[in-house]
Amino acid sequence: MEVFANSIVPYYIQQDLPFAVNAQVATLPEDLQKEFLKEYNRRSKNIVIPYVLHFLFPAHYLYLDKILLQIFFWITFGGFGLWWLIDIFRIPSLVRKRNAEIADEILRHILIMHGRHRQPTQSADANRIVNPVQPRNLEASFDPTNITIENLRTGYLLDYGLKTWQVVNQTQFDWNDGMSEREYKLLSGNEILYLNVKREVAMLECKVGTVVNLYSIDAQLDTTIQRDGNPPNVLKYADFTLYRESKLTGLMFNQAYGNKPVKVVAWDYLDQTRTYHLRIGRDEHQKFFATFSKQVSEVEFSEILPSGDG
Repeated sequence: MEVFANSIVPYYIQQDLPFAVNAQVATLPEDLQKEFLKEYNRRSKNIVIPYVLHFLFPAHYLYLDKILLQIFFWITFGGFGLWWLIDIFRIPSLVRKRNAEIADEILRHILIMHGRHRQPTQSADANRIVNPVQPRNLEASFDPTNITIENLRTGYLLDYGLKTWQVVNQTQFDWNDGMSEREYKLLSGNEILYLNVKREVAMLECKVGTVVNLYSIDAQLDTTIQRDGNPPNVLKYADFTLYRESKLTGLMFNQAYGNKPVKVVAWDYLDQTRTYHLRIGRDEHQKFFATFSKQVSEVEFSEILPSGDG
């Protein structure tokens, strides 16, 4: 385990955190590192409590914020005892995994709140799309023994939310501010999810969501955009109030249509917790689209494998 000399986070905590989190925390000013450490000490999980809950109730998954998993555990009577027995040995790894998720959430919140989540400012020439015909190269290092969500391709399989999903399409957005992101269409049975992946410096931002009908947000939303050039500053969707965060312009490359470049403009909204995200977009053909998603941690995805049929 590498020790980060510029980090004030104690080594016994560093050794349980993801490398990317430790590396990013070490680059923060001391006051922000203290903020991270204070919040992590407040929210991190103790290994003793889940053992106590496991033997007395059991309700160890509730303590680890896995409500649906806890309900399933109860319904199956702890896998008729086998799951209960196995978890005696799994609790330490479950606690470490949850603490890694918590550390990732805290760091992401600090970076966003203090405006440190963007890449360093580049020159206008660097930000300009040099060759608009081809999507930018976002290739990540590939380790066949440890495939990550940055290595996803159409046909790949992955586990998320107790289900196995297959990547059935890929869309890349190259924004004029120099940022890029990929959106993967995931299929499990008849259920469809969209996974948005964007790297910002050392942090990987992941959002999972669904396509929503534009008129379910506001029946006059397309008319408002056509008239004013922008949607309203505040929108309500479901039980959420969302606030306009940014406007993006650039190119969209949809693999299903041969990665032909399409000009697109998008408006991003966030709720007050900055956890839920609404994106409203319009392409050069005046076609609107909207997605509603939730920020998640990359550690929630596992068993990423190429498709068995190639």
